[in-house]
Parts: sequence; C-alpha cells; structure tokens
Amino acid sequence: MSTPYDVLVVGGRVAGASTAMLLARAGARVALVERSASGSDTVSTHGLMRAGVLQLSRWGLLDTLTAAGTPPIRETTFHYSDREAQQVTIRAKGGVDALYAPRRHVLDRILVDAAADAGADVRHRTAVTTLLRDESGRVAGARVQDRAGRTADLLARLTIGADGLRSTVASAVGAPVVRRGDSRSAVLYRYYAGLRTTGYEWAYATRCGRRFSAHQRGVDVRLRCDDSGSDASCAPRRSLRHAAH
Repeated sequence: MSTPYDVLVVGGRVAGASTAMLLARAGARVALVERSASGSDTVSTHGLMRAGVLQLSRWGLLDTLTAAGTPPIRETTFHYSDREAQQVTIRAKGGVDALYAPRRHVLDRILVDAAADAGADVRHRTAVTTLLRDESGRVAGARVQDRAGRTADLLARLTIGADGLRSTVASAVGAPVVRRGDSRSAVLYRYYAGLRTTGYEWAYATRCGRRFSAHQRGVDVRLRCDDSGSDASCAPRRSLRHAAH
C-alpha cells in the first residue's frame, strides 16, 4: 500500500531525526525510517559543542537531556606531555552555561521521540530496499522492509538520505564523492564507571591523543594513535557524499 508524504527521511540518527522533527513541526507530512532498533547505541564521539547544546535548547529538548541524567560539563582540562596542564572554564554564552556529552542511545532517542511528537511517522527496524521513481525518473520515495519481512511503498515529494556512511540513498542515486580524506590511524573507545572527572579532559602526546568525557553512567575514554608525527586531536576523516534529490 502506498502512503503519500511530503518528505521521506532515511536514517533516524542525529541528523535524520532532527531534520524529521523540524519538518514535522513546520507542518510537513514526514516519514522517518531507521534500520536499527529504537534506542539502540552506535559507535560515536559524544561531546556536544556549544552550537549543538544551543540547538537542543532552542528546540526545547535540553531539559529532557538533563533529566535523562546527562551531567553538565563546565570546564575542560588539556594535558600535554611537555608542559603543565591547562584548565579552561566554559563560559555562559548564548543562553548556554554548560556543554554535554550524552550517550547516543539517549540523544538519538530524544530526537526521534521529538519527531514523533511533532507528527512524523517513525518506523524503526525498517530498511530501504529500493528507491521509487516517477515517470520522469525523479526519486518519488522508497520501498521499505521491516524485520518481519513486511514491505511498503512510501511515496514522498522529497526523499532525504541521512543514512550516513555507505548510504543506501547515495548509492542508489549515484551521488559522487565530493571530498575524501585519508589518515592512517586507529580509534579505541572504552566506557568506565567510577572514574572521576569534572568535565572534558584531553591528553596529547606525539602520535597519540586521549579524551575523557562524562556521560549518564560514567566516563567514556577515546584513544587515537596515528603515524603522522603530529599530536592527535581528532578522529580520521571519512568519505563524504552529498546529493540533492
């Protein structure tokens, strides 16, 4: 059975859920499909910078995030192998007096729930099997299938691919890679309970960097090492795809 929508958003993580929420709040008929289960986790950095926290505040979701037990971060400490540690206080600005580092299963669920509350038709454990096209060849939605094998055609005037790396939508429309970055490095994540930290902590050494951040149930530690010969400060870049259909 075909269901008409104004917008079909493929991918219900941070980008897709936020997009679906904003469009639904604006009055659009929105469908949001996500292949993973509701409230599931994903490998990701957790730290939200000021702009991200500000958006959550504007959307009326920051109180929900803090109510979920996400601790506020009001200072950052930088550790170096060749100098004294430096501590920086997070200044209140733009209505934001703290940063946050929520686990993704918490943040993503809050955004998806907000999209559903705004009227979006949210379908988890549902994957796109093929894109639908009209007589002119323009994308007109997608055929989806849930874990039980049930299929549905979701017709939409606009289809948005927010399904991340190895995007099904990007591959289906032949979206070109517009930027590619390569870095020989490795990133290791670990979660610990009982570690005390008052905020973000960054530790830098030649070819290796480490970050600590507090979340709902403890502290996550991210270790990155590379062979670039410089201090490591971020995760390796990946291929990016961009398409407007």
